[in-house]
Amino acid sequence: MQVPDHIRAAADRPLFSHRSRRMLDLLAKLEAGCRPLFGTDSDVVFLAASGTGAMESAIANLTSPGDEILVVIGGTFSERWKHIAEAYGLTVRVADVDWRSGATVADVQRALSEWPRVQVVYITWSESSTGVLIDLDQIGKLVRSQGKILVADAVSGLAVSPMAMDSWNVDAVVVGSQKGLMLPPGLGVVAIGPRAWEKRAKSTTPRFYWDWAKYKAAVPFTPALSLLFQLDAALDYIHSEGQDRIFARRAAVAERIRGLVRKSNMEVYATRPGNGITGVLPPSGFDIEGLIRRLDTEFGIQIGEGQGRIKNTTFRIGHVGYLTDADLDYFTECFEKCLRESSRS
Repeated sequence: MQVPDHIRAAADRPLFSHRSRRMLDLLAKLEAGCRPLFGTDSDVVFLAASGTGAMESAIANLTSPGDEILVVIGGTFSERWKHIAEAYGLTVRVADVDWRSGATVADVQRALSEWPRVQVVYITWSESSTGVLIDLDQIGKLVRSQGKILVADAVSGLAVSPMAMDSWNVDAVVVGSQKGLMLPPGLGVVAIGPRAWEKRAKSTTPRFYWDWAKYKAAVPFTPALSLLFQLDAALDYIHSEGQDRIFARRAAVAERIRGLVRKSNMEVYATRPGNGITGVLPPSGFDIEGLIRRLDTEFGIQIGEGQGRIKNTTFRIGHVGYLTDADLDYFTECFEKCLRESSRS
């Protein structure tokens, strides 16, 4: 996670009352700045929460006790939808899909045919544990054609790859601040379409802090004001650069990392990789823990271990945010040095 200096410095702006007109003006500006990234004309709300909090809000607002929902699981983080829903006592149907390729429209079609009473489908667009980015367009058309609600976790995908929430028929999208938006963690962002609002009006699941309606054109609770200042700076940067240029840069960085992985005689785990995270499948017997430890202690570089059932066979390189060519050169040099020295031992 890289936070550019000018975005980090935005947190030092003088604070003001969150009950003021200035606060409402700031929220309106942030909402307008976020809409193009989500690809929506609909509402965007901001929560003082992690991405998991944003996910829980999408469970609490779009269900009622006893509802049947579908969770599509293609990695560790998509499993979180299931855990949250079970905590709310919902009937959770699970579609387990190939972790290396992620969900397809055929996977979702089979699940909906098996469980026609499902009302809401929860899916992960960008799976942080595998590096997979799924095609939401056809899945959205399918779910919409059956009159159901589609909710997507885009925590590691938004502002990294282009999203078109409205044209893809996605009803709500949840995001955390610490990935493509280039902020420190602690801010949840939720884009809410008109069908999701209609569903929320009928939902009877108890909720207070997570109630989306409280956040619409209001400041119901103390906000994470310094993070909102940083989001303001990040959106100014993204839009001044231009989304196309930002996405092209993310793609170029991702391709360079994937090239480094292949050059190192390792495999990119995802067969449909996104541009934010590269899951790596090293040769059998490779010392993953040693590599992670050496990069951290000797070079100050942090990469991630595998997650869930691929914990001991993969590792992950994150490149969701702001990275300069110098950053990439340094990472490449250190990564290759660790591999060379590991091969000698």
